[in-house]
Amino acid sequence: MDADPGTPRRPGPPGALGARETSGVQVRLGERRSRRAPRRRSRRGAVLAGGLAAGGAAAVVAAGVAILLPFGGDGEDTRTPPRSVNGVTSPMATGSAPRAGEPVEVGTADGSRYRLAAVRAGTDDGAAGSRRSSPPAGSTFTYVEYTLANPTRQNVLLDFPGDVFVRRTLVAEQARERCMWQAGVPRNMCTLPIRSEVVRRLSGGALEPGDGGDRYLPPGSSYLVRATVEMPVDERIRRGDVRLYIWKQLYMGDRTARLVPFPG
Repeated sequence: MDADPGTPRRPGPPGALGARETSGVQVRLGERRSRRAPRRRSRRGAVLAGGLAAGGAAAVVAAGVAILLPFGGDGEDTRTPPRSVNGVTSPMATGSAPRAGEPVEVGTADGSRYRLAAVRAGTDDGAAGSRRSSPPAGSTFTYVEYTLANPTRQNVLLDFPGDVFVRRTLVAEQARERCMWQAGVPRNMCTLPIRSEVVRRLSGGALEPGDGGDRYLPPGSSYLVRATVEMPVDERIRRGDVRLYIWKQLYMGDRTARLVPFPG
């Protein structure tokens, strides 16, 4: 695993709360921002970018071997672009928890904890409403949706521990040098730069504002997050070609990457 502590944060586009881009390469930063409780102030009609995309038939996983079937789960069509109202979804909107795999819990040295559970993988072809340009012919953008929860009794900084790994042979040859392997992940899979954003709130309170544009997860709250690979991949990609791992030293210390499994 990399010896560096985390991935640089870059602000999301104006108007999009809870969005962050990350890269497969870690860069050493200064100390992590203090996680003290945020100062209370009035909310300003903030919006959460994204919308639910769909999914098709689920991949079947048995004895650790994935049978490659079309993306998704729960009978939805994952190639449908994210749905939203005027391109955004209200942060106050809630919904029942989607079907997810076995949850994985990780923490940081300062005591913050996060619980992740993978929901589905899908593709986004850059249609209207996705805020993404269309990929080259024969390629697509892939994403993973997962639930992100705060299992503690205190506010924790909104962070996105999950990273999307894809089968290396499905990455365009000119982009493979940016696709980074990590210890604990199969050698034929690597992670590209991704953009993570909150799709909707599932339970608990809404995101709390903090200093410097930070957002905090209230105690017991959970959200649906979408992590989208920012570089095109082969359109023949299937769910068995995409996995969600937690690998950054910030969450894993000196341990190898940990798989966040899809539902069986």
